[in-house]
Amino acid sequence: MTDVAADRTAPSDPVGEAVAAFIRELLVNAQIDLRHAPRVPAAVDAGRDESVSAEGTTVVSASANLIDGWTTTLSISFGAGSAAHVAAVPDALLALPEAALRAAGRFRSTTLDEGAPSPAMQRALRDMVIVELLSHHEGWNHLQCAPRDLLAATLEYLIELSGTRVESHSLTHGVVITDALPDEPRLEVAYPAGLRDAKRSPLLFDGRRSVLVVDQDGRARTELQEHHLDRIHPTARPLEAVEREFVDSGSLVALATRQLGGIGFFLREDRSIWAFVDGQPLVIRRSEHWTAFPLWLARSIGDTIGGGPAVDLIVGAALIVSVKSGGAIFAIVADAADIDTIVAPKDRYDLRDEVDVAAMRPETRLHHLIEGNDLDVQTLVRLGELDGATVLDRDGRLLAYGAIIASSDSQHEGARTAAAKSLSHVALVVLKVSEDGDITVFSGGAPAATLLPSGNSR
Repeated sequence: MTDVAADRTAPSDPVGEAVAAFIRELLVNAQIDLRHAPRVPAAVDAGRDESVSAEGTTVVSASANLIDGWTTTLSISFGAGSAAHVAAVPDALLALPEAALRAAGRFRSTTLDEGAPSPAMQRALRDMVIVELLSHHEGWNHLQCAPRDLLAATLEYLIELSGTRVESHSLTHGVVITDALPDEPRLEVAYPAGLRDAKRSPLLFDGRRSVLVVDQDGRARTELQEHHLDRIHPTARPLEAVEREFVDSGSLVALATRQLGGIGFFLREDRSIWAFVDGQPLVIRRSEHWTAFPLWLARSIGDTIGGGPAVDLIVGAALIVSVKSGGAIFAIVADAADIDTIVAPKDRYDLRDEVDVAAMRPETRLHHLIEGNDLDVQTLVRLGELDGATVLDRDGRLLAYGAIIASSDSQHEGARTAAAKSLSHVALVVLKVSEDGDITVFSGGAPAATLLPSGNSR
């Protein structure tokens, strides 16, 4: 909200309010503050600043002169209890206040409407903030490289493709925009304009087997094939097992950005658009809404519960499940005895050797056939996709999988949500992944944060 305590005549700023609301949507659990102060004589340009308050809350802010006579300051605060405190948030996202103010300034220069932006204009403004964020990303090899118009045209093209089918196929498309190609091309093909009439081009560069490489001047240069990664980058390594799990969500695009720098985009079959930076997904566009990918989740949970190998395991598994169909519940407990009253003995992997062989139930026999003593993320994903909860101790030892958690609240809300809430009363932390990809963090019987929200959690 705009602060008017210092001066009752603070200006109306619907565009500023709109970008602040967008960042609240993008960064779950962060505190967003928009303030206006009378303009000082010295010129103020949008620029990033970081500070720490007396309460230990880290603030990332930017200021700019967007309204005559006033300086606008946009701040993002990450408290110690936040699911996205600043020490764990990627540097690319810490530039959001600066990017948002740049977008607000550009937006004001293209519209004469003094009122609140219409829904269509709000969508355009949100996209503009993301374009500003990506165009000034520090990962460009040349600092002067800020291909704003190219990124905007690429995003518009991907949005167009998301509603298109070619040869009865739902389209996927992968593209990496990089300044790592110093040579001049023999043939100049503008991207995306030069490919709009080539209807099959998205099928050829599907982002799974092949990624289109575009230079910073907007020229389509070549493809990067999954089985010939070394043709562009001589030290390229093949996709790792976990990365292959993400192939339908752009692991090849991610790998290309790690090797070549720049920005990668992947259009999924579900019409979501993923933006990759430095080998990691940064933001996702779903149904005209943007969400930041929760790269900070592992560190935040680790800080909250005191660390342990189980944190990286369940976060990695939750992120993989979130980009696949289905859902899961993952939990970490301090001690195996904590689940004695909530998980039935038949679901306890850690108690399998304590059951009389003659009285062993079929579920317990399966425990003896599963190799769960040295868990990895892929195994945890496989177990987690079964109905029920998967529980580890802090050291990453498997205690239960497919565990049915009884809850008296299941008649009032989704069974998976009710089970996660009940389990979180005895667990250090619970991650519930919905069928739509939401990741909800539960602690003490209540949701602490919802990440990658789709609005359709079950």
